[in-house]
Amino acid sequence: MGYLEHSVEFPYTMRENQRDMINDVEESITVKKHLVFEAPTGSGKTIGVLYPAVKYALREDKRIIYLVRTHSQEQQVIKEAKKLGVMAIALQGRSNLCPLAREREDLREGNAEELSILCRKLKKEVIEKDNEACVYYYNLLKEPDALENFIEEIHTAEEVFLEALKMRICPYEALKSRIKDATIIVAPYIYFLHPVIRRSLLDKVGHGLEDMILIVDEAHNLPDFARELRSMELSVRSLEMMEKEALTYGNPMVMDHSIADLAEYLKDAIFSLKRFVEDEEGLLPEYVLEDELSKYMRVVELPKIADDLVKYGEMIREDKARRRKLPRSYIYHAGIFLHFWRGAYSYEYVKLIRWGDNPRVEVYCMDPSVLTDIFRNVHASIHMSGTLIPDEYRDIVYLPQDTILRKYASPFSKENLQVFYVDDVTTRYEEVDANIEKLAEYVEKIASLGRNTVVFFPSYSLLSKIKKHINSDFFLEERNMKTSNLFELIEKFKSKGGSIFSVFGGRLSEGLDFPGKQLEIVVIVGIPYPKPTARVKAMERYHEMKYGKGWEYVFHDAALIKMKQAIGRLIRTPEDRGVAVILDRRASQFRREIDMKKSLNITEDIEKFFRENIMKEKGEEGRHRDL
Repeated sequence: MGYLEHSVEFPYTMRENQRDMINDVEESITVKKHLVFEAPTGSGKTIGVLYPAVKYALREDKRIIYLVRTHSQEQQVIKEAKKLGVMAIALQGRSNLCPLAREREDLREGNAEELSILCRKLKKEVIEKDNEACVYYYNLLKEPDALENFIEEIHTAEEVFLEALKMRICPYEALKSRIKDATIIVAPYIYFLHPVIRRSLLDKVGHGLEDMILIVDEAHNLPDFARELRSMELSVRSLEMMEKEALTYGNPMVMDHSIADLAEYLKDAIFSLKRFVEDEEGLLPEYVLEDELSKYMRVVELPKIADDLVKYGEMIREDKARRRKLPRSYIYHAGIFLHFWRGAYSYEYVKLIRWGDNPRVEVYCMDPSVLTDIFRNVHASIHMSGTLIPDEYRDIVYLPQDTILRKYASPFSKENLQVFYVDDVTTRYEEVDANIEKLAEYVEKIASLGRNTVVFFPSYSLLSKIKKHINSDFFLEERNMKTSNLFELIEKFKSKGGSIFSVFGGRLSEGLDFPGKQLEIVVIVGIPYPKPTARVKAMERYHEMKYGKGWEYVFHDAALIKMKQAIGRLIRTPEDRGVAVILDRRASQFRREIDMKKSLNITEDIEKFFRENIMKEKGEEGRHRDL
């Protein structure tokens, strides 16, 4: 399928809220501004943003980079690109698109940098006539246009991968070669936020930042992603691997000490930092790691130690790549971490000790704008989500103050959803144990109504306490559950019905659809405030210092977004009906942001809601028959 160059039509009947959205997107792109908006699920956000962006991009020779977090979001963008008739390329990382990475177990856990090093080495060997180095790249060089027609038909990255596998050619390189022809490039967040990957992407596109229209989907996830991307940790387990690696490679010397001994010193230093831990985590003074190392080393020159570790680590990575192994070096990782530790003295960073089965020290970035300030350099950007607080998001990712901020109403009737709260229970830390039995009683009563129900808990700890008092059967999303097991659980829930227990932050709370009667009730057990760990408290102080809104940004707004995500599971289409129940008296603090009513008899109120909706539907059916 080809694509039209200048004629783009809106492929659906345009809703009123979409008209407003499209006008705002057109304005922001035309005047080179940024737009941040919240619109509920089912609002038609993807096409509402793509349609005006594509029209402008074709007219003004711009390119659209559409950043997504999940494969389902990528699929939606590809679907709409086909309807608009424009060329779109969907990208994923090498770990998903490299056939070798999927075939070889030792490569499956390789990170982007490691797989890039190996790929570069294998491609060089293929070009130098070693066809067996990578048969997929070799076959692509033999038939560079083999996938061209399929890619032009516009497919998801996974579809391209499967087609390439049939031909035994490299889908990653095939897709990269067509980026320059695409109006829309769909990619994970890391493609734009990681400086090295971004430069490579722009080289392939053949345009600079000033020609990019950036779209960020599910934007409420982006600040935490950027923080994590700019953070780093060093664990006891990785140091144990560093010690083994050093012994394998001759145990070279650094500052008059062997690398194996240095790994031991660092492990001992981490264990000694347990004195700073409170409830599994603790803040660390700036130079504490250097002070601890000085107990074992006469001279502690951290930059010199880090340089030497990186040097030896690079040699090891090169040796492994030469032998076609995953070029991972724990020595290299330790060196990079020590460089990062030594340089992270600005107020955007905090240093932590985290305890558990694998104790670790961490440098955590509290300010995502360390990476997201690049947004200011694009032609225009649109940031959207069903659960977003536009002014807070603008500030945190460092968009200009003249950024356009919008909230669009739901396209569905308000009568389709009712939110209740009860005020005789709470999960407040000081009172939660006294409320366990009452909370369990509420959960069991609601579950006994016989409607498909998801119950969200703020933590596995609270879930564990409450489930001991539940006598009825329920499904359970367990901690670290395998994806295959989770999908199997969800299918059983959808087919058999009943109740399923999960936690906020689990995969049920965001990104999965339960249309119609597959989900009718959502129960929120307590307000999902973040646990006040050392890191979270540091974040609160940082945001208070920078914006004067520490508690609001870190606690109140984080809980609000989680609750709205959970409630959003209920209404995805005009036919959906649902009730959300918040089991905590503190819910009243969110009445300005969530339309809710206090319930004095929750089971009666739920049954009344569904009874009235059934009567309404029957009345509408009768009117249709009369017509």
